[in-house]
Amino acid sequence: MPIKFVVDSMCDSSDLILNRNTVDVLPIPIILDSKTYYDKIDITAEMILDYVNHHKTNFPKTAQVTPAHYKKCFEEHLRGGYDIIYIALGSGISGTFQTAKLIASELLKTYPDRKIAVIDSKCATTGMAMILHQGIKLNQLDKSFEEITETLTFLSEHIQVFFMVGDIKWLGKGGRVSKSIALLGDMLKIVPILHFVDGKILAYDKVRGKKKALKTLFKAYEKYSINAPSQIIGVINSTADDLQKRAIAHFEKEYHCPNIIVPEAGAGAALTVHIGPDCLGIMFFDALPDNYVHVYP
Repeated sequence: MPIKFVVDSMCDSSDLILNRNTVDVLPIPIILDSKTYYDKIDITAEMILDYVNHHKTNFPKTAQVTPAHYKKCFEEHLRGGYDIIYIALGSGISGTFQTAKLIASELLKTYPDRKIAVIDSKCATTGMAMILHQGIKLNQLDKSFEEITETLTFLSEHIQVFFMVGDIKWLGKGGRVSKSIALLGDMLKIVPILHFVDGKILAYDKVRGKKKALKTLFKAYEKYSINAPSQIIGVINSTADDLQKRAIAHFEKEYHCPNIIVPEAGAGAALTVHIGPDCLGIMFFDALPDNYVHVYP
């Protein structure tokens, strides 16, 4: 059976991937006051930043893709004769993985001849895109459904995602750190470094200044990345184009990384809710499967 890949809009990917392949992207709901918008449909990262700048008490929130939306999407592809691979936002930060699993199990009772795999990406944003990219490549090579899902599960266990948060006050506004700590951190020019561990976002380090923060990201790559220059890595920014250019130049020169997934639009609205402006993220694998495809796009 042909395979349909499905992700949600937290999967910030390159147009080189999305435009060349039929990937279904489910929009994440974003709530401003009492109104619901949908990521990459009727709300942008710029709208999120503007809203927070003009609303001192209210803060935007993200919500899960609804069960009804999952069912409609999955059933449409099952009826069309497709098997489905859904790469979910990390279960440590969202309930979408469990919700999608429940919907999939119910639909398979109606469509017993079809297959649905729900992959816990254990990450977010361009880390998800890196996993998706491998699935698409393996499918183009006519690998079996089982081999593809096994490989994507392996990659989910070995994805490394690190972020430098340029505006600690944003974390205070969103309640992720106390406002007093955010105020003090802003005064001292503290830049938190966050990373994913088993799908959860945890503090990795905190340094003074963006220059040191960028060096901390590079050291994390040196420490955790598998020694394979040909592996495809990911870089994403939120209103930090200059930092992103410096990071890409560094990866190309110092680590000889020829293939880098860079979302042209930068961070989407859903990601911006959580990280704010002036952020830079890097993603890479700490281990690669034997069938890893080194070609991009």
